[in-house]
Amino acid sequence: MDNNIIENMMENMGMENTSSENSETQNSCMEEIQHTTENPVENVLSGFYKNACVGASSLSTLLQEVENMKLRRELFTQRNYYEDQKRDIKQQMAEIFLEPLENGKMATFYSDMIVKMKAKTGMTTEKAAKLAVEGTNMGMVQLHQLLNHNPNIPSELKAQGEKIIAHEKEYLDRITPYL
Repeated sequence: MDNNIIENMMENMGMENTSSENSETQNSCMEEIQHTTENPVENVLSGFYKNACVGASSLSTLLQEVENMKLRRELFTQRNYYEDQKRDIKQQMAEIFLEPLENGKMATFYSDMIVKMKAKTGMTTEKAAKLAVEGTNMGMVQLHQLLNHNPNIPSELKAQGEKIIAHEKEYLDRITPYL
């Protein structure tokens, strides 16, 4: 991540802008970020990470049940997007000495169980697409809430969230024809 973005994030969190010459102060600031649970940057990045974790897991479970090759391709592409997003967000957080607060284990468990339960009665292409649309819509609502509840985040982070939401909308446009 660009040092200017890191400095902007630190400024927006009420921390003094530090130069690379004063590494002791910078390390102190980074420790403060790491241990703050009320840190909006940490909350938002963790939310992005959780969304990617739940999405990747749910689609992996759903892919086991889908036979339509065109829909499988869309689901596989989206799952890979989530996997890339997980890796990138984790790296982004590591650059400012943070780790995701959670990976959505309960949400992942719940969504995986829904897919498995629906599959017991037979998984049609339409049913699989409906599950994917419902999961994506739920994720988009959570992303919007995350951004709305954290209005004081850096503009770069807000733009990142809006880009994720735009990608989700494009994905919905590609899978709704299967309904």
